[in-house]
Order: sequence, then C-alpha cells, then structure tokens
Amino acid sequence: MERKLNLKSMNSLKCSVFGVRYSVVGRIFLVFIVFCFYSFQTPNTKPQTTNLPVEQCLERQASFQLIKSISIDAKDIQTDRIGNLYIITKSNQLYKYDSKGNLLGTLNYKYLGNISFIDASNPFELYVFYKELNEILFLDNNLAYRGEILLNDYGISQSSAIARSFDNGIWVFDNGDLQLKRMSKNGAALQMSGNIKQFVNGNLQPNFIYDNNDQVFVNDSNVGILVFNVFANFIKTIPIKHCSTIKIIEDDLFYNQSGKLMKYNLKTFTQSEFQLPDTTYIQQISIEKERLFLLKPNSVDIYSY
Repeated sequence: MERKLNLKSMNSLKCSVFGVRYSVVGRIFLVFIVFCFYSFQTPNTKPQTTNLPVEQCLERQASFQLIKSISIDAKDIQTDRIGNLYIITKSNQLYKYDSKGNLLGTLNYKYLGNISFIDASNPFELYVFYKELNEILFLDNNLAYRGEILLNDYGISQSSAIARSFDNGIWVFDNGDLQLKRMSKNGAALQMSGNIKQFVNGNLQPNFIYDNNDQVFVNDSNVGILVFNVFANFIKTIPIKHCSTIKIIEDDLFYNQSGKLMKYNLKTFTQSEFQLPDTTYIQQISIEKERLFLLKPNSVDIYSY
C-alpha cells in the first residue's frame, strides 16, 4: 500500500542545519529565504568599459568633451592609430602630441622646403613628403631622421601623392605617366597600375593615398576616390568629390568635406553626416581612438567621445 505523508507527519521529520534541528517544512522555508536573499542582492555597479563602434560614439554629440585647444598656426594635421597627433605649421615645423595634447617632440626641417604631407599610418615610422622636391623623408617615432629617398632617382618625376604601403614600402602616384606605383624604400619598382586614363576621365590631380592593408584609395578632388587592390589593379571609382583627406575604419570611409565629417559605408554605399561639437571655420578633421581632432585657423582642438 502506498504510504502518504500529510503535513502533520512531515512536521515530525527532523533534520539538522548548523547544529539546529529543523523539520522538513522548516528546511524548505529556510532554503526559500536564502534563495530570495541572493536573488535580490544589489548587482555589481562598477562601470563597465564598452567599445562602441566609432560611428555610434560620434552620433552621441552630447558626449563630446573638449580636452585641449592647442594654439598654433597650422596648415595640416595627421593622426596615428595610437591616438598621437602630428601638426605641420605654416612655417613647416612638425610637432608631435599625445592624445591628451601633451607635446612629445618637435622637428625643424623647414630648410628642406615645404612639407606637403605626413603619413603616420605606422606610428613607429613616419613618411614626410616634400612634393616640390619629389622627396620622402623617413622618421622614427621620436621624429629622428632614418633616411630619405629622391623619387627622381627612380624615374618618378612628378609625384603628386604618396603613402605607406601595406608592406612598409611606398605608394606613389606619378603624374608623369598617370600611374599608381608601389615601390620599396630602396627604389625597386614592385607594382604599377598602368595609365589610369583608360579607367577614368577628367584632369587627374590625386592629392591623397590611403592603404588599409586590403585596398588602396586614391583621392582626387575633381574625379572622386579611385579604388585599387594591393597589386595596383584598378577596381572602381567612388563618386565622392571635393574632400581633402580620407580614413577607413572597418567598413566605413570617413572624409572631410567643406568642414563636415562624412561617412560612406563601403558595403551599403550609404552616406551620412555627423554633427560636430564645433563647426566654425573647420579646415580639417581627423578621428582616431576615441578622439576627434579639429584644425581651425589658429588652433587644433582635441575632443574625446
């Protein structure tokens, strides 16, 4: 015969917890109390670090915080992936700052001529381009001289733009024969695109090259952004004109156009504009490692986001 236990009989069963004897019902009640205690404990409220995509951070305009305004008469700025800032003054002096605006180093090679561009995509080796001299100077991360290359010595007579290549060589656009060329730092020719007039129309004057280790983007203000693979084979033209500099972050191409920070998605082909904390007389914009850098007539402003 099946034996049934009623509440009275259950109360007659005893157990011991911490030396105290409890009935079965009492034990169930005790477990329930412990469960409730731990279930309703206040969770750990320590702030958690979140790595939001850069576009999500930039969309939160209210989160922009001015870190520092550097008073300087500059003509160009560049940043590296560590967050360092490089400023070229109108007198062709080069200054390096950290992401908080602290001065790290200076360089004065103005006797060489007009600094046209600095490639800081590798923070441990900078390329300083002197377009008028057709020359590239190589510096280490302390802005110390490491070498140079005279492009005239290697058959390139009219370079209009240069950049570091994915293998730490050189990309150069030669206006003499309208080719994108990849070369080593000792001058050896590695890849050539062929005359790109066969792919695009217009008066070509590329002013900026960007290598994201997958593709090469050649910016021409009048034609658009020409896209090549790492073997210098032409792929397509992105119809974005009149922008000064570009930067690729994941699938997004960021560019400065008339003082506005714009984004073009390389997969969806959609464009959007970000609201900046300051839109007065913006000459150049750069984003890097949760920092926004704005070049203005008499200053460079650094914001966190």
